[in-house]
Amino acid sequence: MQPLERSLLERLSAALAAAATPAALPEAALLASAPRRRSRVPMVLALSGGRDSVALLDLAARLRGTRGSPVRDLVAVHVHHGLSRSADAWAEHCRLLAERLEVDFELVRVKVRARGQGLEAAAREARYTALAQVAQARGAHLVLTAHHLDDRLETFLIQWMRGAGVDGLAGFPAERDFAGGTLRLVRPLIDTPRAEIEAYATLRGLAYVDDESNEDTRLLRNALRLQVLPAMDAARPGFRAAAARGVDLVADAAEVLRSVAAEDLARCRDEAGAGTLYVDRVLTLPDARQALVLRAWLAEAGVSAPSRARLVEALRQVREARSDARLLVRLGGMELRRFRGHLLLRPEQAEARGAFRFQWRGEREVAVPSWGGVLRILPCSGEGLPAAWLAAEPLELRQRAGGERFKPSRTRPRRTLKRLFQDEGVPEFERARLPLVWRGADLIHVGGLGSDVRYLDDEGERVQLEWVADRGLIGF
Repeated sequence: MQPLERSLLERLSAALAAAATPAALPEAALLASAPRRRSRVPMVLALSGGRDSVALLDLAARLRGTRGSPVRDLVAVHVHHGLSRSADAWAEHCRLLAERLEVDFELVRVKVRARGQGLEAAAREARYTALAQVAQARGAHLVLTAHHLDDRLETFLIQWMRGAGVDGLAGFPAERDFAGGTLRLVRPLIDTPRAEIEAYATLRGLAYVDDESNEDTRLLRNALRLQVLPAMDAARPGFRAAAARGVDLVADAAEVLRSVAAEDLARCRDEAGAGTLYVDRVLTLPDARQALVLRAWLAEAGVSAPSRARLVEALRQVREARSDARLLVRLGGMELRRFRGHLLLRPEQAEARGAFRFQWRGEREVAVPSWGGVLRILPCSGEGLPAAWLAAEPLELRQRAGGERFKPSRTRPRRTLKRLFQDEGVPEFERARLPLVWRGADLIHVGGLGSDVRYLDDEGERVQLEWVADRGLIGF
């Protein structure tokens, strides 16, 4: 065995052994595999048919079954994107390769839909979804990809050119959880230069496919690989190892900042666990940590990372807005708002809504898409609106016009809706989303407040109304 082969096999074995330990696997995966022997962790390998993934498959197949090897159950998965004229030929090449190596093989065809993102990003999303589905169906916990050191350097340069922060510059890690924490994505060749993988493929006489698009230097990654990195090699031979150490240091810095942000987020969060932040606690932090804690909070809520300019604008409004109603920043389909000393999020939605008129005929729910919710009309045993009376005339959902008065309690006088909303702690910016239910000239129900007690009865068939928005405030 040549030294290069031995070195790569030893590195791969060590990486996979570390990834397959119970301590490294996602907790959800361990719970799912409790009856299994942990020494036989199944693995899924992403096989594109290119040189890197073919080399990884060859290495993993050679490790399979050897003494002390973590590789036992192995399945190669080829994702057919249908984006190239050669896609069918690539799929067949992968099938034959897996057959020759006596490795289980699965072909998954996907449809790539670029919805608001580039084609490459859409294809990547479809690919990882397919890999996760196969892994879960097979009971696998590890998904292996053939990303190597040069891929990581290219990603660093791309993110640097885009003005990314430390998280983006750190690029992809050697391992991470994905698919909701049920799987572990492992890149065992991440510290291996492309040149070593090329040498291994030549040494082993491996047959692989070439994607014709890899030569198109109009694509940034290809331009970096074919033009920029060779020029950097000429200027400073052997720079890759040093540059990789630099990326590692950036990744370490990113991890430290995530830790700081998590600690700050815990201090700024409402102790009641409502998912909101105290404004005054956020503003006591230095500016840079304010941005970090806001990013961490948004990420936790599933909001796409905003640009730096958007984040700076959000923090400016938090500091300077004179009233709660004036603070409004739209971030990834959500609205950042302030209420009674808290920062909160709500789904972005137009405020203007037209009247919705309907005749109730006994249904328990009436969907009102224009208002983004459902009006529930449910039988009740206590006080409620007389069912026959409610059905006798059409009902109508309307916006506030101003000056409406309402009596939600028998022990309190009629008051304006503005006063009642204030008493109930309903944010000013949220009130326009709450419909008023009218029966002719009578205001009988207000979303968020309940029904007017003057129309309630405790005899006969009765119902209660309840307005349920599709999505409400996060934390309220």
